[in-house]
Amino acid sequence: MRTIRLVLGGTALLAAMLVAGCDDGNDTANTAGTPAAAAATPQATSTATAGATGLPADAKETCTKLDADIKAALGRVAKATKIGPPAGHSAVSAQYSAGAAGMYVHTFTSSDAVNNAAKQVATAMTQLADAWAKNPKQKPSTAELDAAVTQVHTVCRAG
Repeated sequence: MRTIRLVLGGTALLAAMLVAGCDDGNDTANTAGTPAAAAATPQATSTATAGATGLPADAKETCTKLDADIKAALGRVAKATKIGPPAGHSAVSAQYSAGAAGMYVHTFTSSDAVNNAAKQVATAMTQLADAWAKNPKQKPSTAELDAAVTQVHTVCRAG
């Protein structure tokens, strides 16, 4: 029962965070001619150009936080895995869900590359949470999560 509350609570938290990050697209403070708007365009923050121009200060700070939060989330998943079946499977799912929710906090920088990399990690964690919840007897592949974490490190090193 407690696990169900954790999973449902994590899902509700994730939904609240997603809704809080939405806007109506009428941001009049940033016009196409301002440096902040130029930094937010995908062309200005692609991995190829990020190395030449560097990441904005907020994105560099977010990269540091992302790394720490990914390590913490994976550490909690590892502890939950040690619990073993059947309760451990639900705990693993809940920890991946919580980790995904935490990643969405990092998707509001001025760097689209960092934002997208954080979203990829969150999506991969959500998929793993769902996989553990659907079939707890079969350990799902973490290949997508590993690739997403590598993408975060690549984007952050480029800056």
